[in-house]
Amino acid sequence: MSFASRTHRPAGLRRFVEVTALPVVALAVVVGGAPVVVADGPLGSTPNDSRAQFVDENIRNCSDAGYPDDIQIYGNEAEDAGDAYVQGTGTGSSPTMVNVAITDAGKRAGVVIDAVVIKGGTGSNIYKAPHIPPDLEPPQNYKSPTNNGGNTADVSHYLICYHLEDLPTVTAGALLVLKKVTAPEGGTKETMPTSYTADVECTTPLGTSVEDTLTFGSGGGIARTSSGGVVVRNVPAGSTCMVTENGTRTFPEGAKVTYQPADASSGFVTGVSSVVVISNDFSGSEEATGSFTVTKAVVPPPYGPVPSTFTVNYLCQDGTKGSLKLKADQSATVDGIRADSYCVVREPLRTLPKGWTVSYSVNGKQTRHAQLFRVGDDAKVEIMVTNTGTGAGPTPPPDKDKQPA
Repeated sequence: MSFASRTHRPAGLRRFVEVTALPVVALAVVVGGAPVVVADGPLGSTPNDSRAQFVDENIRNCSDAGYPDDIQIYGNEAEDAGDAYVQGTGTGSSPTMVNVAITDAGKRAGVVIDAVVIKGGTGSNIYKAPHIPPDLEPPQNYKSPTNNGGNTADVSHYLICYHLEDLPTVTAGALLVLKKVTAPEGGTKETMPTSYTADVECTTPLGTSVEDTLTFGSGGGIARTSSGGVVVRNVPAGSTCMVTENGTRTFPEGAKVTYQPADASSGFVTGVSSVVVISNDFSGSEEATGSFTVTKAVVPPPYGPVPSTFTVNYLCQDGTKGSLKLKADQSATVDGIRADSYCVVREPLRTLPKGWTVSYSVNGKQTRHAQLFRVGDDAKVEIMVTNTGTGAGPTPPPDKDKQPA
């Protein structure tokens, strides 16, 4: 791996677009009190920030963003993540956003941030110079793309991709260990580690031993040594070293751990200075899922027929879609939805008697129009679909007290 100054040509981003108006679509929803539109098909993402390159796909890691050799920080949702050189910080706002800073140590080490990727909904916003540090210091309020309903999605995950213009700390006899973390869209069902450790055991050509235990934060990046540094020292060229990650048996089932070089965990011979990358890929682990519950409420008219069942349709970004047939006061739960997906529930007016109306509430927030809502793995989503039959009926009932002429 080379940390020399270089120009990257992003690869694999197939659908970059400029910030444009929302497309003409079919299904009305409401965000912030005003009805907007969403697609009458899969609920995709749309661009919303002129500073960013938008791609309507999940950028899983820096390699997907075109920077396979970069040091990578992975942030779950908008949680804080970083290493000794860069730091990502969630805003705690609604919607969530992220700010990124280069630490003082990172500035001394010559950190060059190539990209900040913010994933949310089905798409990703990719920020590059001059909209990243050091050109733009925090607060930058990096955000996810807009859902196809007009609201900015909460952050699903984010990436900081950087390299070192110069690496003065990696001199002769130094070993640098990095970590890259990749997770499935929406996260894993089993909790991912909040920190990682790895043991380094080296034998020098003179037969002396060099040992250390390294630590990483949840987002990976550059390791910290037991003394607080970023490199293991006194490992001259020709040493035989083993770098072994601890606790891998407790990782979510399906996790894959790989090393670069491939023999790093079994014993490799060092050069003048060496770099080892530990990759933790949780993409094969079971995804986190969530659910929502729909309840049908009916306010019957003073006269006229009342349907025995009502049809409610639902559509989610992960491709989940279907219909529910509900009686008055009946509830149904839709589960198995990928966490962090946005969904919409809608009852077609054409299925109701003439004059009937429909209104919605999501966790108590009421509106006359359907709303996009986010499904998480740790929060209940309660949807109330209310039909009011006021004014229904073909003609007023006869007045029984009125005598015929």
